[in-house]
Parts: sequence; C-alpha cells; structure tokens
Amino acid sequence: MTMSVDESMESEEVPRKRLKFRCYKPHDEQLQGKQLEQAEATSIDNTVTTILNQASSQSTDIDLNTLAPRKANWDLKRDTEKKLGKLERRTKRAMAELIREKLKAERDIMAGADTGQDEANDSD
Repeated sequence: MTMSVDESMESEEVPRKRLKFRCYKPHDEQLQGKQLEQAEATSIDNTVTTILNQASSQSTDIDLNTLAPRKANWDLKRDTEKKLGKLERRTKRAMAELIREKLKAERDIMAGADTGQDEANDSD
C-alpha cells in the first residue's frame, strides 16, 4: 500500500521552531507573550575616545623606505626566477662538459705526441 505525501508528513514529527519577535509587536494576544524584551543600545562613546587617544599618542614617525613602491619589474623577476635557476644549472653542466671534452682532446694530443716520440726513439 502506498502512502500519500500528506500521510507521510503526518507520521513524521517535525520539530517546530520557536517564534521570537525581536522588532515586531504582534497583534494577536497569544503571540504577545513570545515577544522578546527590547535590548538597550550600549554607549560606545567611551570606547571610541580611548581608542582614538591611544592612536594619537603613538609615534607618527613614518619610515620612507617602507612607503616606497616596489620596482616596476618585481613580478617579472619573481615569475622568471625559477626558469632562470633551471637554465643556470644547465649552463654550468654544459660548460663542465665542454671543459672535459677539451681536456680529453688535449690528453689525446699529448698521448699521440708521446707515442710519436717513443717511435722516433725506437728507430734510433
């Protein structure tokens, strides 16, 4: 058997919200008992004056270095710093490899010259 929507709503007990009338004055006598008492606004004059006095008594010296704007290209430097780091590492690696190749070539030349001198000494 299927239940209709109305029957299923009746079977479930829905917790009812308690009415609170803060700014509204109900006309119904039953609802007038649920009206909350008027809250009184607190005076903030004393608080504001103490804060202003404290702020005015503080030093007004301003460091001009902190007020200076950033350089115009600071964001470009920030964005390219990571890429430049990678390129720097690659450059150093390539330079080291070129130096190794040059030293190896010099050793081969020296080794060739040494073998040529050894052959000349053997033929004597």
